[in-house]
Amino acid sequence: MTTEDENHQSIIRTSPRRLAKGMAILVIVMAVGAAIAVPNWTEMVKYPPLVTTIQTEEPSPAGVSEGEGLPAAEEEVTPVPVGAMQITILEGSAVQGNPDYEPDDAQVPLNTEVVWQNADTVPHTATAGTGPEDPNSGQIFDTGIINNGESSAPMELAGAAEGDEVAYYCQVHPYMTSSLTVTAAGAEGSAAAPAAGGGAEAAGATLTILEGSSVQGNPAYDPDPLTVTVGDVVEVSNQDTVPHTATSGSGPEDPETGSQFDTSIIDAGATAQIDTANLAAGDYPFYCSVHPYMLGNLKVS
Repeated sequence: MTTEDENHQSIIRTSPRRLAKGMAILVIVMAVGAAIAVPNWTEMVKYPPLVTTIQTEEPSPAGVSEGEGLPAAEEEVTPVPVGAMQITILEGSAVQGNPDYEPDDAQVPLNTEVVWQNADTVPHTATAGTGPEDPNSGQIFDTGIINNGESSAPMELAGAAEGDEVAYYCQVHPYMTSSLTVTAAGAEGSAAAPAAGGGAEAAGATLTILEGSSVQGNPAYDPDPLTVTVGDVVEVSNQDTVPHTATSGSGPEDPETGSQFDTSIIDAGATAQIDTANLAAGDYPFYCSVHPYMLGNLKVS
């Protein structure tokens, strides 16, 4: 209803009846919403969307500036059991078309356990099978969800025999696919941590992966270039806080990538070796397969 004041201006007024009707409608809407939400609240919070689960960030460790170092979760990763193979789910692998596993299409000695480490920023799985439509999906192994910065439990290839090729994929991102080929027990060529050298010594040839090198634009290797003599064994020491590799080639698109040497994944604080005995004199560019912008050069004389 409307009335006019002394200046003949209209004033809109709400009657008590209309106000009561509006309040009644609001109460009914709230009651219906509560009737739906309350009984289902437990289920709603029990199964949040996988890739939107909130990850609580903790303050950076003392001496590490923001943007450097590992997320807090990565510092709690369970060590890889002795003798197990480690495969890294690469940072950025959730983006379709990006490299996803290191090593990809790996070889696994018979009866060797496999551990997947998630270096990406979102959850993943490693599930046996060609994809979600595979009727045998997950029968040989299934890691379940591996949160960012965490590692899976050691997985056995149940029922696999020498010569078998076991395909696997990520249930969260099914376009991430790879395979494991079962080789003879004790065979070389896996992604397991490099064994301590029992032959030639490094003879003073050491390549250091510098702390902070995973940040694009920072210095990556010291020295760079590294000059050695044919036959030297180069010790590659990862002083950074994240995994790296030293892989021959100019980058992932190089058709000869890894053909001269490849350390595979070197965990933070760990070392690996490059044997130059089979290299001819010359320059050998290399890069990190986890962070391809990290480039270096090995000069063999």
